[in-house]
This record gives sequence, structure tokens and C-alpha cells, in this order.
Amino acid sequence: MSDLLDADPNLDATLDSRPAFARNFPKDDALDALVTAFSRGDFRRVREGAPKLAEQSEDHAIQAAARELRRRIDPSPVALYLVALGFMLLVVLYGHYLTRSAG
Repeated sequence: MSDLLDADPNLDATLDSRPAFARNFPKDDALDALVTAFSRGDFRRVREGAPKLAEQSEDHAIQAAARELRRRIDPSPVALYLVALGFMLLVVLYGHYLTRSAG
């Protein structure tokens, strides 16, 4: 496995330090390292390591846990729609400003 999936021995990866959604994840060193990275806010490591772990693991529970961990760092679809709506509103208001001030 790559060094992205290696556990950091200096970090406390006990069950109590896991996020609530990850407490039922199966025990696996690579998955524990990704959960610890998620808890620390190291989302780049999770973004790169979770798909690799899901591909390399033969255990379906670990694959599902890795995919769930990766899904948790994706932006919310609602947030994306709100950003798009805000941008469209800005374009409409700017267009309205240009047509009213040209006169």
C-alpha cells in the first residue's frame, strides 16, 4: 500500500476519537489512518487514499466505509445549487443595471 494509507504511530486512533459516523467502521489499519486524517481535517489525504483503499481492499465492509468517508468530504448538492443560484442572480442584476443605466 502507498504511504498515504500507512497509519501514523504518533496519532491516537482509538475508537473514542473517531467521528460518530465512523464508530461502526470495520477495524483496518489503512481505514483507521484515513479516519484519523479526516478527524484532523486532512481532507487531501482522504480524497486520495479512500478510492485507493476501496479498490485495493477485498472486504466489502472496508470498501463501503472508504466510499462513505470519501462521500463525506464532497460538497453538498444543495450548497452547489445555492452557489449557482447566487451567480445567476448576480448576472441578472448586473444585466438589469446595464440596461437601466445606459439610457
